[in-house]
Amino acid sequence: MEEKVQKIVEELLEKIGVTATVDVEALEDSYQVRLDGEENALLIGKHGNTLTSIELIATLILAKEIGEFKRITIEIGDYRREREDYLKDLAGRLKDDVISSGYEKTVRGLKPWERRLIHMHLSEDDEVITESTGDDRDRVLVIKKK
Repeated sequence: MEEKVQKIVEELLEKIGVTATVDVEALEDSYQVRLDGEENALLIGKHGNTLTSIELIATLILAKEIGEFKRITIEIGDYRREREDYLKDLAGRLKDDVISSGYEKTVRGLKPWERRLIHMHLSEDDEVITESTGDDRDRVLVIKKK
């Protein structure tokens, strides 16, 4: 199956006109793809939007080919890892603000995977809860004191 994912990603890159090395790792219910090439900034795009689009397209192609949904996440030049570290740090700072002030904090402009990461990061916390409200582009993450 890793070969199928690799082929899908390589064909997408070819259509974009970008050359990169594609390494695929199968996880429990998804695939992690690492790209290494010359045009990382182009593939990541502004605020990671191009990367998110490539992930979505690759995931949908794979789902159509195999008949089940398995997410494909792509790491380019440690962009995702660094973004995850930043979001976890942000979650900690916002949690501290909520606890010290007693007021909830709202975070706008997060992608679904970023909201999910913060939800998961704070899910075991005894002092705060998180929830997402709103629809589509207006969806926000809210951190509240328990």
